[in-house]
Amino acid sequence: MAAGLAALAATATVPAFSADNTYRLTGPYTHDALAVYLIHREPKDRGPVPLTLAEAMEQGVVKVLETGDVEELVVRNRGGREVFIQAGDIVKGGKQDRVLTVSMVLPPNSGDIPVGAFCVEQARWEGRGSEKESEFSASTARLPSKAGRVALYYRAQESSGATGGGQAWTTGRSSGRDDLQDRIWASVTAMQSGLGGAMMESVADERSRSSLQLSLENAALASALEGYEAALGRLAQDHPDAVGYVFSIGGRLDGGDEFASAALFRKLWARQLKTAATEALASERAAGAPEPTLAEVVAFIDGARSARASSRVIPGGMTVETRASDEAFFTEMRRPQGLWVHRSFIAR
Repeated sequence: MAAGLAALAATATVPAFSADNTYRLTGPYTHDALAVYLIHREPKDRGPVPLTLAEAMEQGVVKVLETGDVEELVVRNRGGREVFIQAGDIVKGGKQDRVLTVSMVLPPNSGDIPVGAFCVEQARWEGRGSEKESEFSASTARLPSKAGRVALYYRAQESSGATGGGQAWTTGRSSGRDDLQDRIWASVTAMQSGLGGAMMESVADERSRSSLQLSLENAALASALEGYEAALGRLAQDHPDAVGYVFSIGGRLDGGDEFASAALFRKLWARQLKTAATEALASERAAGAPEPTLAEVVAFIDGARSARASSRVIPGGMTVETRASDEAFFTEMRRPQGLWVHRSFIAR
């Protein structure tokens, strides 16, 4: 009840507007150490709302397939609607569970489109149980780790400019940075350890102890996340002009996402909240620290968007733009016609 009242009370705060008045913020809406700030924009007609990857895989209209390359998969939309994939989406099955490295919109009847991937499971290169080793069965979770998302940002930054088939993604070992796959594995280990400590029991699954996906399916974790859902789960529905969010944990800004339409954000909010809440639960940061002010969140967003940009075309024809300020990493995905679809912010 107290958490619900805290979330409700936050609606009384005076909205903060961006410098150019193109969006406004409300919040914080809080539960335990997690605070959420909503990004609001004037409604625009963006056409039909795409299916999410989770919906499309559940309906059997999108296939995510192994290629024989650990760091590249193929996605194929066999349906008549667009499908939105978000960087950080985890796909379950194949020879190893993977996390997809880039956001994109799959057009109807897309054919095969390469997509970059990292492993979020070790020590397996074959089918698990009755799962098919040639393809992936579902996408029910996202990568709940800021360190992991930073690795995805660097991968997007290094993506090839080529459109179409062929070797579309660098290995992540070509740069002078630490190996990006190692960063992902380290983030998985840290997440499993943090969740285990928070719940006083291991979340590693005996079917594959290194699998982040199986850890995120843990029944005790699902119970622990119920309070976040009760306090914050209706935010997108209760704010019909909200198109995205920024969140903090224990008083420190962590990151956020913005989508091209409020309708797409409503579809995705439960998934975004679960990801942020899982990260908050695993964090050692306690509730009670002063939350960032709305002005600080506006400065975080605007600062990230004003940094110098680098852009490249990825397989499927979309453009990925990356920016890095002193405070944040920023990524924007745009359609071939130039309209943006997804923006992400990660605090440095």
